[in-house]
Amino acid sequence: MSPKTLYVSDMDGTLLNSQSILSETTIKTLNEIIEKHHALFTVATARTPATVVPLMQPINTSLPFIVMAGAAMWDNQLLAYKNVQTIPVHVVEQLSVLFTQHNLHPFIYRRHDNRIHAHHIRQLTNEEEQFINSRISTPFKRFILSDSSSDCAQDECMLIFCMGDFKKLHSLYAQLKTLRIACSPVCYHDIFNEGQGILEIYAAGTTKASAIRRLAQELQADRVVVFGDNLNDLPMMKEATYSIAVSNAFDEVKRLADEIIASNDEDAVANWILQDVFNNKCKYTF
Repeated sequence: MSPKTLYVSDMDGTLLNSQSILSETTIKTLNEIIEKHHALFTVATARTPATVVPLMQPINTSLPFIVMAGAAMWDNQLLAYKNVQTIPVHVVEQLSVLFTQHNLHPFIYRRHDNRIHAHHIRQLTNEEEQFINSRISTPFKRFILSDSSSDCAQDECMLIFCMGDFKKLHSLYAQLKTLRIACSPVCYHDIFNEGQGILEIYAAGTTKASAIRRLAQELQADRVVVFGDNLNDLPMMKEATYSIAVSNAFDEVKRLADEIIASNDEDAVANWILQDVFNNKCKYTF
């Protein structure tokens, strides 16, 4: 009997093309795989539902999306979070002090029912302003700007997110690792500008890998195939039965991958899954 396979793809730089959208070919191919062959397909991304839902709207998958790098799953049928991992209040306070010492101002993402409230000071960089403007109309996220960097919201914190100069962010990341604060930090280059970076801090133990493991158990999947391009994909690639890097991936990701395929601009993920199905490597039994 062929194994039941769960396919999980990163979004930016992997499933999405260089315009940060799904190509028509990828949409058509994935829907054929899902509808005709009952493939189990979803995404694991650092994005929140605010951008994941509209981007994935053309794909007819019923599986939850792994969002915020594994801090939660988003049930798009119920429009609700599940399996939410939150950062304790005292850890948020510790982290806020460190960000202030490094003269950095992060977005603090808090869950308000099934909506994100993203707190930030009013002073914004051009990149932060562009980031907000591209997400301001979503029903899944609200930005709350204040005159103070103190964050006194009562809602549970799911993510602390900061963008800026990579070297500056990595300095704070290194300090976090030394101090061993009870959290899971991830620091990586912006895929469009290596001089810029992103620092994300989640509850301790939060990774794409842990969320994929949980979903695979729920689905009773025998085989997990993942696709990635960036450093925050490394944990899920180690967890997978078979890991695949797109050709535009960072070298560290390529070295770890079991296979390297074409780039994100060549519909590589969808084409690989289609070929996998047609090669009868996985038949689906329910």
